[in-house]
Amino acid sequence: MKILLVEDDSDDADFLRLSLSQHDREVSVTHTGLISDAVTALDTDRFDVVLLDLNLPDGRGAECVQKIQEAAPIVPIVVLSGHGDEDYAVEILNRGVQDYLVKWEGDGRTILRAIRYAIERKRAEVKLNYLARYDSLTNIPNRQYLRDQLGQATTRAVRRGRTMALLVLDLDRFKMVNETLGHEAGDALLREVVQRLASSIRDGDELARLGGDEFAVLLEDVEGPLEVEAVARSVAGSFQEAFSVGGRQVSVTASIGVTVCPADGTDPVALLNNADIAMYRAKEQGRNTVKFFAPSMHEEILSYHRLETDLKEAIAREQFELLYQPQLRLADHRIDAVEALLRWRHPERGRLSPSEFLSVAEETGQIIPLGFWVIEEVCRQLKRWESAGVPVPRVAINVAAAQFRQPGFHDAVRGALESHSVDPGLIELELTEHSLMVDTAGTRDCLRALKNIGVRLAIDDFGAGYSCLSYLRQFPLDVLKIDRSFVSDLETSIDAQVICSAILSIAHALSLDAVAEGIESEQQLAFLTRNDCLYGQGFFFSQPIEADKIGALMVQSGGQVTRRRRVTSRRAAVKTG
Repeated sequence: MKILLVEDDSDDADFLRLSLSQHDREVSVTHTGLISDAVTALDTDRFDVVLLDLNLPDGRGAECVQKIQEAAPIVPIVVLSGHGDEDYAVEILNRGVQDYLVKWEGDGRTILRAIRYAIERKRAEVKLNYLARYDSLTNIPNRQYLRDQLGQATTRAVRRGRTMALLVLDLDRFKMVNETLGHEAGDALLREVVQRLASSIRDGDELARLGGDEFAVLLEDVEGPLEVEAVARSVAGSFQEAFSVGGRQVSVTASIGVTVCPADGTDPVALLNNADIAMYRAKEQGRNTVKFFAPSMHEEILSYHRLETDLKEAIAREQFELLYQPQLRLADHRIDAVEALLRWRHPERGRLSPSEFLSVAEETGQIIPLGFWVIEEVCRQLKRWESAGVPVPRVAINVAAAQFRQPGFHDAVRGALESHSVDPGLIELELTEHSLMVDTAGTRDCLRALKNIGVRLAIDDFGAGYSCLSYLRQFPLDVLKIDRSFVSDLETSIDAQVICSAILSIAHALSLDAVAEGIESEQQLAFLTRNDCLYGQGFFFSQPIEADKIGALMVQSGGQVTRRRRVTSRRAAVKTG
């Protein structure tokens, strides 16, 4: 054990050295009589503990403690003082020393015991401090450490009139690595990423892991935005080559958000938030890119959170409604169905279409209760039409991918139909191609369970997604809905005409009904009719209307109650999007 004894009284020093050596011959004591000499000794050698007197020629009291701590922050300090005052001892202990002993009140054994306890306490303190400020997986600073450094950096930038920047980056599709290769591989990738990032930034820049697959880089004393952008591009470029993880080559990219101080503000919390907002904007714009923060982003985030809060209350307050757009047989223009379109009667912003809130609902999980509300409301409306004695159209409900993947989804559908005494044949569920391609085995089981209930199944916006033809054979489907983007281009695009013709040929060959969405002109209608598209909808026929007007239109167009007609001649669609 190597001890640095800082004591200006040589007699006391000799007595301590003798007392300690009598009880432990392995003890090595280095003696200095000045704080300045002690600081020099700590700079040139390693010690296990400092025994410190507080009444020295070049320092007194807490000043002595501070100088030793600055010279060697991780070395434990045991104070040996001639003051036995308890309040003074508490004050010194509060400065971060490990123990306070009064001279001549203990023998060498007592002092050695105090030293050993002090060393253990300091080790525990250092370890806890490390765990609190460093990431255990990558051994780089964590979020808390970055916050501390960011606060100091902003202060220095303002005082010196210099520019400082903060980069926040998030790995793109890192979750896929965890899911396909396992969490151990994910951890190994994160360690590789840290090494790559460390080599891509300047000497002196601070790299930290904020959590998960999110990192930050703190840049001080930059010349301006151009230098910041150069560093950000260097960071992004470090992901160009694949990473070697467990013998596999893994490719990932990063979305990077940048904020600059003082241009974007000087509050550390606000700057971290700014960089985070810019990073998410980079993800929204296609990932694998760098985005600088702009004040307008902050307002958009505030608007997003306001909408999120309002959305949570909207269902309970019955602020949603369904409008219906007629769907017709193209041969004779008789209404065979309606498509129900979701609207939000917002108390301040008026009637909102799904494009204004659906993404928020999906990201926050509110799409699930909202989707089940649509199912319930459709059932209620079917019973209202039936009670009014008007022809009842089939209603197909567009199901979000998150709702479709809910455990027991088919049981929830069955429960809603039974609770409202609705014939399952009146319901058609529309699913996106994306929702079908996730866990195809589970998808097939769920679809079969739904078919056993008696509902019809449709693919919405066919051709705009995966368009994998194999699932048309695997899954028990009834309807293909041609995406409106192809219909809208029929008058001007040969490609759109070819695609629509191909989709209709596929539908006919597989005995599936085809529905064209977004018909707005006579020319579009003529093309679809020539190619034997049976059903269509769009502004050319009617805009969305209230439910109570549908009955009259059904009667006027010669519609009949669906349950009296063959299955393939009736349909309606209810959309949440």
